[in-house]
Amino acid sequence: MAKILGVGIATLDIINEVEGYPPEDSEVRALAQHRRTGGNVTNTLTVLSQLAHQGHFAGVLTQDSDGLLIQEKLQQQGIDLSHAVRIGYGHAPTSYITLNRVTGSRSIVHFRDLPEYDVSPFLKIDLNPFDWLHFEGRHCMDTAAMLAWARKLHPTMPISLEVEKERPFLDQLFPFPDVVFFSRAFALGRGFAQPEAFLAEAATWAPQAVLILGWGAAGAYLRDPTQTGLNAHIPSTPVDSVVDTIGAGDTLIAGVIHGRLDRMTWPDALTFGVRLAEKKIAQSGFENLGSTEEQTEQPLCRLDDLGPADALGVRPIQGIPSIVVVREHNRIQAFANVCPHNGSPLARTARRGYLVEKPSGPVLRCDVHNAHFDPQSGYCTKGPCTGRHLQPVPLRIQQGRVYLDGEVIAPVIMGSEMPSS
Repeated sequence: MAKILGVGIATLDIINEVEGYPPEDSEVRALAQHRRTGGNVTNTLTVLSQLAHQGHFAGVLTQDSDGLLIQEKLQQQGIDLSHAVRIGYGHAPTSYITLNRVTGSRSIVHFRDLPEYDVSPFLKIDLNPFDWLHFEGRHCMDTAAMLAWARKLHPTMPISLEVEKERPFLDQLFPFPDVVFFSRAFALGRGFAQPEAFLAEAATWAPQAVLILGWGAAGAYLRDPTQTGLNAHIPSTPVDSVVDTIGAGDTLIAGVIHGRLDRMTWPDALTFGVRLAEKKIAQSGFENLGSTEEQTEQPLCRLDDLGPADALGVRPIQGIPSIVVVREHNRIQAFANVCPHNGSPLARTARRGYLVEKPSGPVLRCDVHNAHFDPQSGYCTKGPCTGRHLQPVPLRIQQGRVYLDGEVIAPVIMGSEMPSS
């Protein structure tokens, strides 16, 4: 297991899946909504953690509710936050993403209200334990100082840089890293429509570095300074269905870093990264990217499907959810979607709407006879079945997904009990 320090930003991504992107001044219903961590470096560290590496994040974290949620999710993914700077003001960076379920394309609105990570805390980090340093190309004056410091102290440690978009003073970063990952959007923004021409020009900016350029459906390109000219083009292979392109480039980077740490050649490492990115765009989110076997067991839902206080109907049988998964902050439980009063579902078709807010706090509600249940214990506190319980369902949580962990026992309905002798 290698230790990788990632320097960049951690965000909360709020993703609304829609059937088609809405025109301006219109209204559209989201098919699903997910809340998960984002940010280029944190996405890369998330994937690397699945590939049996230890990711460490260096960046700014806030203590507001969204910032605490980001910290909780990153720690669930095994990412060490001991080198992060925590501040008591501002709002966690948030990305509002509209994801077209048909094409997999997305539009993003970013909101940010906190300072950038600067050079001062970075100088206090002991870099000796790390096997790789990875930087996001942002806040370039300070990032250049970090790169120069790291290169001076550790001239042989692998250092990589991700360049996704144009930034002020960006060119100051190029003399230091061993590897530079460029995005297609950046190359097009600098006026290059051909990957080969861009890499030839970029080699004049960073002659010491291996250059990697992701090019969407065309795959990725590689230029190695120890070789002559363009060394490799790894074409992409067809994906049956493009589901979610968010973080595909960050996944490619994680695959390449893993490949090099695993002593692959540069072309082989890039091939691994491209194949990993293909796997990512064929699914929603980053779960199970490191698995070598297909996941045959289907999860009930993902943790990201549930807000801090939420309930979700899952596992439909003839169109009616059979289980209600309930989340109250860090506690996850589930109940059979069967009211103990007369055996009717709490709700017949809805995935949402089970949890309602009352002055005393949220309750699970049966919309047939208005019975109320405690969302933690399932105990009925109001209605025709007061004193009864919803039937609990056993769960296990694995890699951010919620799975059934045993058999669902048939609930006991009022009037159906065996008479006593």
